Amino acid sequence: MALSKSLQRGQVPLACQMCEESNEIKWKCLLCDFLLCTKCQTLHKKVKSTDQHTIIDIKNIATYQQQTNDKLDFSNIPCGIHAGQTCCLFCQSCEVVVCPLCITTIHEKHKMIELAKGYEQTMKTVKTYNSDIDKQLVQTVKVLSELGIFKSSEDSKYELEKQKISSREKVLMDEVKKHTNKLMERT
Repeated sequence: MALSKSLQRGQVPLACQMCEESNEIKWKCLLCDFLLCTKCQTLHKKVKSTDQHTIIDIKNIATYQQQTNDKLDFSNIPCGIHAGQTCCLFCQSCEVVVCPLCITTIHEKHKMIELAKGYEQTMKTVKTYNSDIDKQLVQTVKVLSELGIFKSSEDSKYELEKQKISSREKVLMDEVKKHTNKLMERT
């Protein structure tokens, strides 16, 4: 019952992104960013140009992403302002990565933290923004739904009033004809 209700609301099982037929997604190619069924995962492995691709079980995506986040390399971030300089800190005041020259020229008295901590702080901020946007999206969809219901109600009222006007027009036209006929008979 719950599945049928969720399907009515627009949720459709994902199909394999290679064959587009099977709904039994079991694998993900991290390089292609494809969700694959077992048959297509086997075929994907056989293609020579994909021999360096990493294909993981979809049950392990969260674990893999956590491991990837743990291995982020912040040692070679080039400075966007000073050519040849590598960023070494994160300026919390401006929310940007900075190189030694940036620190001495622009960010001298700003609060600095390690790049990894700056990354974590920025990711928290992004997740908060995403959460806020999701909440606003839900609220907007709700308001749009209410507006749709209101518009439908108003459209019905409008049509009803049009029918009343047409009906009244017919009655009045009939009355005018009767009156005209009466006047014409007297002459």
